[in-house]
Amino acid sequence: MAFNIIAETNKKLDFKKLYQEIYSNNLSFDFIPMPGLGVDGGDAIGICIPLNKVNELTWTQLKPILKKLKSKFSCDVYDLYGGQKLGLFNIDTFRANLLGK
Repeated sequence: MAFNIIAETNKKLDFKKLYQEIYSNNLSFDFIPMPGLGVDGGDAIGICIPLNKVNELTWTQLKPILKKLKSKFSCDVYDLYGGQKLGLFNIDTFRANLLGK
C-alpha cells in the first residue's frame, strides 16, 4: 500500500530539470513521470510514498518538494487519499493524514 500524490499542470514539464531540482537518492518516496496526463494535455508527476516509510523524516523531505512543484513548476498538487488540492490552508490536515495523526 502507498500514500499517493499527483502534481499536474496544463504545460509541458521539463522532467530532466524537474528531477534535478527535486530528486535525491535518499528520499523515502518515488516519482512517476506522467507525460500528457495533466490538465488539458499538460504533464503530471506522481509521488508514491510506501506506507512503511511514512514518518516525520518523510514529511521533512516532502514538504519543500511540494512547495517547489507549486511555485517553480506551476503544478496543482492533490492528495489522492483525501481528494483535496493542497494549499497553505490545508497543509496541516494533509500532514496529519500522511502521518496518521
